[in-house]
Amino acid sequence: MKTCTNNGSSIKAASFRTIQLHPTRRCNLCCRHCYSSSSPHLKDTIDLDALKRFLKYAYGQGFNNLSLSGGEPLLYRDLEPLLRYSKELGYKNSMATNGMLLRSEKNKNILQYLDLVAVSIDGQPPLHDYIRGQEGAFEKMMSGVAVLQQLQKPFGFIHTVTPESWKDLVWLGSFAFEAGAKLLQLHPLEMYGRAQQELAHFAGDDLNLHRTFILASYLSSKYQNKMIIQADLLHRDYLETFPQIVNGFARSCSNKNRLADVMDTIVIDETGNIVPFAYGFNPHFAIGNIGSFDTALFENYMRKNGPGLECLLEQTLAGVFMNKEKDVINWNEVWVYQSKSTARGNTCLPDKCTA
Repeated sequence: MKTCTNNGSSIKAASFRTIQLHPTRRCNLCCRHCYSSSSPHLKDTIDLDALKRFLKYAYGQGFNNLSLSGGEPLLYRDLEPLLRYSKELGYKNSMATNGMLLRSEKNKNILQYLDLVAVSIDGQPPLHDYIRGQEGAFEKMMSGVAVLQQLQKPFGFIHTVTPESWKDLVWLGSFAFEAGAKLLQLHPLEMYGRAQQELAHFAGDDLNLHRTFILASYLSSKYQNKMIIQADLLHRDYLETFPQIVNGFARSCSNKNRLADVMDTIVIDETGNIVPFAYGFNPHFAIGNIGSFDTALFENYMRKNGPGLECLLEQTLAGVFMNKEKDVINWNEVWVYQSKSTARGNTCLPDKCTA
């Protein structure tokens, strides 16, 4: 693992370069907080052959971790051959799932190609069932967890923190640890997709971010060396001291012309479009499509878009640092919002960046 230095300080570069893949938006549920508005009525799925070609190319370019989300990945018809192929290439495979479909023999067999399974949980049973829009969803999720326990498959829980669930975080930590989870990921609710309509009354709750940040610190201490607690939040002071945590261009060991050096994550949606950084990022900055690309894709993209993205990152961070009223930052939400607020994606041009 490389160590990058910046202004006399040092941080470890991320071990993984992740491709976050959404192979389908089809799902067996209509969750109230779903950022991709997935549902049982959506049928679009990604082409396997095109995906294989891209994964081979991306692996050669430095990406080594394949993370599947959805929709429900277990409803993707070509999931097993996809995961088998990515393992052959050398990828680490992980998957986020609602856990309700793991009992079938077909899906049990697919688990052999996964290094980690992350199961979504929304709180204690009544709240979980409400968010999932289905009575008994918690019980069915736990039947899937039982499969993972029986097969001794490493797993974790992902929890979307809402103003209704933060008070259950201590319970959730105990629940996850006693279940044998290796990871508990706490992700603040973001107002994208179905959440904009179903959970609009939860919008703009900074107090919820502070509660989550504090309780995550407590849980990290309580379960140190026993279970990883990952809170998708950053304190503004920490971010100001180590901007390279989110700004790959600021890492001294980065080659600014190499996409995998400055982007820890790229995203492939169910249409095959490739976007940088996070799901929902401004499509103006799209890298391309897996159905049509050549071996100079990343190189040409960085030549054309790298300076503008670097400038936009610096301007976004400057705005975060100037806003002293917000101590706890959901960087992913801020960064995606800023990309969309950039008129036509081109207001931050290299010649306007003075850094």
